[in-house]
Amino acid sequence: MNVVKCLSSGGKMKRNGTTSAGNAMWRCTSCGASTTVHVDNAAKRLDEFLGWLLSKGRLADMLGGVRTFRRRTAEFGW
Repeated sequence: MNVVKCLSSGGKMKRNGTTSAGNAMWRCTSCGASTTVHVDNAAKRLDEFLGWLLSKGRLADMLGGVRTFRRRTAEFGW
C-alpha cells in the first residue's frame, strides 16, 4: 500500500475517520494537519482494458462480469 505523506510537513499520516461521503480522512502525526486523499488508479484500469483488448478472451469471461468491466473501463472509449 502507498504511504500517505503530509503536504505541508512531509510527515507520515494515519487514518482519522471518514467524511460524510464515506471518504477516508487522514491526519499528520507531526503537524496535525488533516486532509482527504484521492487515489487515481486510471493506469490500473487502462492496463486491465488493454489486457482484455489485446487478448483472445471473451468479454463474458471477465472477472466481475460484463457490466462491471464496461463501467470500470468506460473512459477508454466504449
